[in-house]
Amino acid sequence: MLSRTDCGTRAEVVRRLTDDITRHLAMSPLAVEEAVPVAMPQGPDDYAVPDLAVRTGGTDRGHHGPVRPEGVHLVVEVVPRTAVTPELAHKRDWYAVAGVRALLLVDPRHGTWALHGDPGPPGSYRHAVTGKFGVDVRLPEPLDCPVATGGLPEYGDSGAAPTDR
Repeated sequence: MLSRTDCGTRAEVVRRLTDDITRHLAMSPLAVEEAVPVAMPQGPDDYAVPDLAVRTGGTDRGHHGPVRPEGVHLVVEVVPRTAVTPELAHKRDWYAVAGVRALLLVDPRHGTWALHGDPGPPGSYRHAVTGKFGVDVRLPEPLDCPVATGGLPEYGDSGAAPTDR
């Protein structure tokens, strides 16, 4: 599993993406939330916590546990500095099994992103678009907005927070 870190670069990527998506969806009924648990199909104690989620319903979740994946239009995962490829594939497939409509995987290790969409059997996404930082990501319906990746920090960038070292 991918794990959270206190990495300043990772936190800055999440902040910038949150701000950009929130700005585009300001007049939308969709909510942009950080670290909201998303239920997985294996049981009530099975859930994932993406760095960012865009979902229907906003803050109606209260303290009632994870949100149902049917209302989640997009999850964003920012790859930790120490992630390995098998972990990334597992995480991608996990969201597809749950039926989350789209996954944006942002990788500050390499300055790249991958947008996965159209979950289907047997627990994988049928479509993927990839790009480098600097190329906007066009989010699928119902979001239908560009997300800027230019200027997103990479691990090892000058000016990175001390926790990145």
